Amino acid sequence: MFLSRTAVYLIVFAALNGLIAVITGSLAAHGIENMAPVGEQAVSWFYDGSDFQMKMAFGIVFVALLHDRVAEGRPRKLMLTTGVLFGISIFYFSGALYSLSFNGPGVTAPFGGLSAMLGFICLAIGAIYSGAKSLERQAPNAHPEAAE
Repeated sequence: MFLSRTAVYLIVFAALNGLIAVITGSLAAHGIENMAPVGEQAVSWFYDGSDFQMKMAFGIVFVALLHDRVAEGRPRKLMLTTGVLFGISIFYFSGALYSLSFNGPGVTAPFGGLSAMLGFICLAIGAIYSGAKSLERQAPNAHPEAAE
């Protein structure tokens, strides 16, 4: 199975985010409280940010693989939109938690959550559209004797 260019880009983006999630999780486990001005609270925020980032990275890989399997047109555009929204959610939600650990702003966190929710909505709608297109393609061939 060959991957489309879009799927490759999404998977590479997901892999880089997975790497960052592992790094931030390691920082949480090994001394972020000594580096961050908020101390022990940084450990919790880094764990939460890392966990969310890793889950969204896996979600992006899933969507990238699904992208090439759904019907062309609107379903594929919705899969790409899902991947982009998941990426935005990482930036805003996990980024806000990492930022808070160093007394930075955390006001973007709700936008990250909203972006993840919108991504899941796009995923569902894309699957529905793809399913409908699959049924359209199967309908004429489902009962060839009915066409006679």
